[in-house]
Amino acid sequence: MTKAVRRVLHATDLSTASRPAWEYAQELGRLFGAEVLVLHVVPVTPVPFTAYLPWKLVEELREVEERKARAQLDTLLEGPRDPRVKIRVHIERGAPSSQILEVAREENTDLIVMGTHGHSGLGRVLLGSVADRVVRLAPCPVVTVPAAMEPPPSRARIARICFATDFSPSAQAAWPWALSLAEAAGTDVDLVHVTMLPVSDRDLSPDALGRMAELLHEQGQAEAERFLRNGSLPRERVQVIIRRGVVSDQILHAARDRGADLIVMGTQGWSGLLRWTLGSVAHHVIQAAPRPAVLTVGPQSMGPEQRDVG
Repeated sequence: MTKAVRRVLHATDLSTASRPAWEYAQELGRLFGAEVLVLHVVPVTPVPFTAYLPWKLVEELREVEERKARAQLDTLLEGPRDPRVKIRVHIERGAPSSQILEVAREENTDLIVMGTHGHSGLGRVLLGSVADRVVRLAPCPVVTVPAAMEPPPSRARIARICFATDFSPSAQAAWPWALSLAEAAGTDVDLVHVTMLPVSDRDLSPDALGRMAELLHEQGQAEAERFLRNGSLPRERVQVIIRRGVVSDQILHAARDRGADLIVMGTQGWSGLLRWTLGSVAHHVIQAAPRPAVLTVGPQSMGPEQRDVG
């Protein structure tokens, strides 16, 4: 089952670091014919600072920040953009992550797009910590875009998708998003699954360890094939990649090797043989990815029947 995208929320601190996320939000709006809601949050003045100033002056300072933000947003919208994408601007005051989450719920947002790093200060948002909280609590999937990511010359910025999976309910909930994006962008998908490395044991011979590694690889391949039977994408458009090692590192290596523009994954998985805890894995992938954007599907955006139990 694919996903419909009618509204994309782009949260921005208006810094240079957030520019790639703006470009990505527009691309998603174009691909899905969706409205892009541009949100900037003016952080509240710290309480210790306000204690030494008259309240009227504090309000004036906040109004100055809002006017600056509106001017910057006007400049942003005057730049090159696709005229077919409907853009709406929203400015809020308060704690950035809380306001982003609140607006996402109020506007029934289908996707949130934001950068992973920004600038700090009265008129800026430190998007590193803000992005972490939004990814964990968002009511919909979140696309995090590295500050260093530059769109390729081609108009189609999503030319290849890497879907990282441990086949848990969280990963299964992310699969329809990979399908929807692949269909909208007309691109192929690399399904990446990482198996554990057999631990050396003095009671096991090198041949036994090698055979164990082969069995894990075969099991991963078989589970991937079973998983793909329920997909709407033609099988020839999905490349199955089974790797061994540290999960987050292997996901990133596979994405880079294949030239992926987007990694799609869940944020909560199972532990055990052939499973990994996607909470920490997703966090590492988001923080370490220098190029691919990362779409994460968290438990808040899953239905009750999809959430992990226990």
